[in-house]
Amino acid sequence: MPRPAVLKEAAHGQLIQAGLRAFMKTGFNGTGVRDIVQAAKVPNGSFYYHFESKEALAAAVVDRYAELTSRKRTELLMGDPSMPPLQRLRAYFEKYLEYSSVAGFRQGCLLGALTLEIANASPAVRERIRAAFGNWERMICEVLEDAASRGELPPNVAARDAAAFVVNSWEGALLRMKAEQSAEPLKLFIHMLFHMLTPARA
Repeated sequence: MPRPAVLKEAAHGQLIQAGLRAFMKTGFNGTGVRDIVQAAKVPNGSFYYHFESKEALAAAVVDRYAELTSRKRTELLMGDPSMPPLQRLRAYFEKYLEYSSVAGFRQGCLLGALTLEIANASPAVRERIRAAFGNWERMICEVLEDAASRGELPPNVAARDAAAFVVNSWEGALLRMKAEQSAEPLKLFIHMLFHMLTPARA
């Protein structure tokens, strides 16, 4: 029979996972604590044993989301070093375009969604979102620095600035995608990004 400590740890993880799914589907404001508890299949009183508020759960959800997306991002961006870096970067965004299409263009980035909903009201959530965006930006910067070292970037493109631009622009494209229920904003982002990153031919 599982020990109480093991059960408590399992309940904690189940609440985070249920919160992640719920926030992705209905947003922070559209999800109640009761919805999360029922989805997690844990006792009604256990939520406030593990989290002092829904905002505290959201902070843990951001950490979990950042861990999952970082793992997938590493696989897509760094998994095949034999592929040229800009090809890896394009394949990464095209894979997420594919994911978005399968989801019916209804699921964007949880970081962006929570930024709009609660970042101003919750410093703890905002700090975790900032850190997650920063880690993502650093990974893209690493890919762009690799491209620059191979002479694959225009000489006037700074990898660090370009990485920040990529993250900011992708997040905006995801918002437009959800508003329009269309792949076109993501397709335009990919087209314009690699047009700008490709050195002009002499």
